[in-house]
Amino acid sequence: MIMKYFEDFCKGDFPFGSYEDHILGYWNEHTRNSNKVLFLEYEGLKTDPYDQVKRLAEFMGCPFSKVEEKGNIVEEIVKLCSLDSLKEKEVNKSGKFYDFVENNALFRKGEVGDWINYLNPSIVKELLHDLQEKLKKSGFSFKYYQQNF
Repeated sequence: MIMKYFEDFCKGDFPFGSYEDHILGYWNEHTRNSNKVLFLEYEGLKTDPYDQVKRLAEFMGCPFSKVEEKGNIVEEIVKLCSLDSLKEKEVNKSGKFYDFVENNALFRKGEVGDWINYLNPSIVKELLHDLQEKLKKSGFSFKYYQQNF
């Protein structure tokens, strides 16, 4: 059963379309209009959440003042938006995302690379190879995708 889902995912035959198309669509628009489209990666948010939140605020035209930074506002925002905090919100404990996924199923560990624990190594290798092949022509930065699994 997992192989069927994997094959459909690789073909982009999924309810929300191709994963690569989503990445490339936003990446390409970001490279064409970086003043209108900010491209953030979850891995970057996990690596340096404070700088990424500051980057987002600057992009939105609302940079943090020195007083706000000294007052730990950025840290408070990071804490409020953390996976642990979001998991505790009632809306994320109940209800459904569309009609087929429980909201609480959208929250796992929140650790970078944890997804490989749900797939066998041959699938991971094929998926990463296909992803890198499809994205490398675009100039996409593989800063967070260079891990050797």
